[in-house]
Amino acid sequence: MESSSSTALLQNAITTFSGNVQVINVGLNVVDAGHNVVVRIADLLKPVSNATHTRSGPVARCDPGTRVEIIAQIKEWLNGSDKRAAICWLRGPPGYGKSAVAQTIAERYAAKGRLLGCFFFLRGAGERSHISSLIPTLAHQISLSVPAVKPLLEKALRDEPDMLGPSVSLAHQFQKLIIEPIHSTTSKVLSSFKICSHFAKQKIFVIDALDECSDKAGVGAFIDVLLNDFSGRSYLPFRILLTSRVEEHIQKKFDHSEAQFLYHLDLKNFDACSDIQAYFKREFSHIFDQNCQMMQRIQKPWPSAKDLTTLLDKTGSSFVFAATLIQFVGGHPIPHKALQQLLESGADGLDSLYEQVLTANHQTM
Repeated sequence: MESSSSTALLQNAITTFSGNVQVINVGLNVVDAGHNVVVRIADLLKPVSNATHTRSGPVARCDPGTRVEIIAQIKEWLNGSDKRAAICWLRGPPGYGKSAVAQTIAERYAAKGRLLGCFFFLRGAGERSHISSLIPTLAHQISLSVPAVKPLLEKALRDEPDMLGPSVSLAHQFQKLIIEPIHSTTSKVLSSFKICSHFAKQKIFVIDALDECSDKAGVGAFIDVLLNDFSGRSYLPFRILLTSRVEEHIQKKFDHSEAQFLYHLDLKNFDACSDIQAYFKREFSHIFDQNCQMMQRIQKPWPSAKDLTTLLDKTGSSFVFAATLIQFVGGHPIPHKALQQLLESGADGLDSLYEQVLTANHQTM
């Protein structure tokens, strides 16, 4: 529905001239270009605003001083000289913090002016779960991060009014709205200035949670697009960080022989124990301070070293388990009692933790 409206918007655009004022009639909207008011490219691309790193609501990100090793390896990959490793696939089980890492990388490189765009898929969240929203949203972000790309995108959309329609392949959209505009802009800058440190540094796209996309076939097609585009080129002025769980429809694509040039990172290979321990100590300290009167007879440190070790054994490398545990204890009317219940329950893993949380909530109602 949105793609057809974008097509109509382009097809109905009629330009006339009256003196020095350019008037653009777009459908039912008359726009006076003499006052620098034009049809916004956002109206044509229909980007999903709540799919980017600036989205509102609760957002997972790495706490300061955590995930240092994995972030350092991503930085090394991005700044590395190996032009073949243009795509990094960060994979891991549920709850291991893939989205937190992706968010942190997106924020850090946005601050450095090196983030071209990002997209955070989320299952069941409307357009955020649709593969058809990905490329238009990335293209819109490129128009903001690299303003010189904007007229090239506008031309591509004018030349092909059906560009965003269902009849146009992801491969063609990616070529016309991502590859060609960026490549053209970067080539002009480099040819004009010979050496430009701003463009010499690799820029990055961050695409999180491919497994959360509702269209498995579409995800497979998008991965094919990336593999075909990057394997056939000696150089592109950007790299792509992808994250996902290890699911069959994704794994098969990346295990393909043409995908050998990918840079693989598996969160299972990184020990998160020290990060989760630091998280526990900080959050339990906050809970204690917020309930200091109630807990004045509780001996510090709370929890004890022995209990903290037990919690770490239960948590493993699952940040979701750790966060859920903290939310339960911190939200309980008697936090130290809630923690003791969990320690005595034998809850080990998310399913048993959720069961314990639900049971405890039922008892307090």
